[in-house]
Amino acid sequence: MDFAVAVILFMAGLAVSLLNGVAIIVPLALGFLYFACCARARGHSWSDVGRMAALGMKKTVVVIQIFILIGLLTAVWRASGTIPFLVWYGIKLIDPRFFVLCAFVLTCVVSYALGSVFGAAGTIGVVLMVLARSGGADATVTAGAVISGCFFGDRCAPTSSSANLVANLTGTRLYDNIRNMFRTASVPMALSLLIYLYFSLRQPMRGGGADIQLEIASAFNLSPITAIPALIIFALPLAGVGVKAAMVLSILSGAAIALWAQSVPFLTLAQAMLMGYDLGLDGRFARIIAGGGAISMANLMGIILVSSSYSGIFDGAGLLNGVKRFLERLSQRVSIYSTTLVTGTVANMLVCNQSLAVILTNQLMGEIYESHGASRSLLAVHIEDTAILITGLIPWSTAAAVPFAMLSADVGAIPLAVFLWLVPLNRLLSLPMSEIRE
Repeated sequence: MDFAVAVILFMAGLAVSLLNGVAIIVPLALGFLYFACCARARGHSWSDVGRMAALGMKKTVVVIQIFILIGLLTAVWRASGTIPFLVWYGIKLIDPRFFVLCAFVLTCVVSYALGSVFGAAGTIGVVLMVLARSGGADATVTAGAVISGCFFGDRCAPTSSSANLVANLTGTRLYDNIRNMFRTASVPMALSLLIYLYFSLRQPMRGGGADIQLEIASAFNLSPITAIPALIIFALPLAGVGVKAAMVLSILSGAAIALWAQSVPFLTLAQAMLMGYDLGLDGRFARIIAGGGAISMANLMGIILVSSSYSGIFDGAGLLNGVKRFLERLSQRVSIYSTTLVTGTVANMLVCNQSLAVILTNQLMGEIYESHGASRSLLAVHIEDTAILITGLIPWSTAAAVPFAMLSADVGAIPLAVFLWLVPLNRLLSLPMSEIRE
């Protein structure tokens, strides 16, 4: 099979799946068959193709382990009262005069704790949208602020699946990448705060979230000890503790708090860690807080495994050599960051999936960075500043479509997710980051 034909078939499958609500793993699996046939047509045996795919998947074993830990952690944080604690006190601290600004900051905090766009949007994001609509704040602006905050944590949290994926693919240290990401986000973050302050002053919120606070307080023990699992994730990395170790300790502490402080039965907790947490009550927050669990990561793990098999086939069969040569020539005319931005944007537009776009961007740009004498750390932060964020600006991307659906917001909020486009814009306008070293 010709590679161009395989790409067209693959893109058509993605489009059909998106339009008909079919799980993206289906066109990804078909794509594997298309690209495997391409490799076979270039003279490689089926056993060779299998070894190529296995080699690609082997690179993501560590990421899969972390994904499982993230699934366990998100369920435990619900059961232990950690997320309700953050939401309750977050609402308490919200100043109606600065609601949009508070919404952005609060979502940044929760998304950094969870490391997930979907997790932050489905918990604090939904609560904030309810408050905005009931309190007369601009729901579209609020949705933009929430999406910005969601991607803040998805980009740079130690618990972020995408941050761990980038570190694994580029062979860099996660915490080094996080420090670099905070540096490249400093100016965009300051500008985002000013923009959301302007919108807050322009249209303050009139009401509060007393009903949601009451529901949370009646269902959970909000003792300060429920914040311990989140503090572990925040503090241990500063002491040099590895991300997996920090997650395990956070899970263990959260499980102990759920059993003791929240009186969750052991078997109920075990089921929640596997299948997802369910408060078992009626109410708006009870519906919002449900979720998490190892099984919630199954679809993402499947996507990562199939997508990573592509990289093995592409490398082994040389299917992307022509594209790499074009990007190499482009990088000689413009900066390697600009070339990465184009690559990450087009990849996200075509594959509609953040993880696959990251894998493709790394595969297409990795050798180019080496030819320019640029470090792998620079490649990692450039991917974080392009492919990771741009996906939230593409309406048909799953990383944008799902959170917007959770928030019941329309695509008109996309331009108001200012952090997502300020980061790449700031990088384009700034000098090359020659100060970033391995």
